[in-house]
Amino acid sequence: MKRALVLSLGVAGLLIIPAFAAGPAASAPIGFAMGLGVFDVNDAPVSGPVDLANGARLHTTVSPTDIQLENGVIIRLATRSTTMLFGDHVVLDNGAVRMNHFDRYPVQAGGLTIQAEGFDTEAIVRTTPKTIEVASIGGTVRVSDGSMMTAVAVGTKMAFQNTGASANGQNPQTPTQTGAAPAQTQSQKGPLSDKKAILWAAGICAVGAIVVGSIAAAQGKSPF
Repeated sequence: MKRALVLSLGVAGLLIIPAFAAGPAASAPIGFAMGLGVFDVNDAPVSGPVDLANGARLHTTVSPTDIQLENGVIIRLATRSTTMLFGDHVVLDNGAVRMNHFDRYPVQAGGLTIQAEGFDTEAIVRTTPKTIEVASIGGTVRVSDGSMMTAVAVGTKMAFQNTGASANGQNPQTPTQTGAAPAQTQSQKGPLSDKKAILWAAGICAVGAIVVGSIAAAQGKSPF
């Protein structure tokens, strides 16, 4: 009886030890990426379809990369762009992305959160050193800095200040600001300088003198 018990415990131990040695099962991929050329995944060059783990970092060079996520989101990463993909959001470090079906999958870029209002919404998000540009191809896109929200209507494009904030929204050096960034108007540029005002006055006087001289010449009189 004692020998049978020892034998049973030994067999159980042999079954348990390999399970612990194998470690935890690898997490399921969140999607896959496919490009026409070579692109980088976690700083390693790859080509062809490749599975993406949560937190994967992608970088493109001379050709775009298409990304299909398990949650139905479709992303095209433009050339010379870098992004990090997670199960519930994507972080755009630089470059541009074209987003489809991202009503529950926001884009984080430059301290902003960009998200579709509806499932069929399609938009392009592009970063520049000073701005984050959001263009809606179909549907309404919501842009938020955490305190204010701006809606980008279909067929329109708006530019927002790029605060350069990290994914957690912390950026102690640059204040947060949202809203469109239209080109500066003349009223916003301030009054003309004294030098410019003098040149304008001189130009107006010269034109006036030419007109008076022309009239006088036509009448056969000297204007002086």
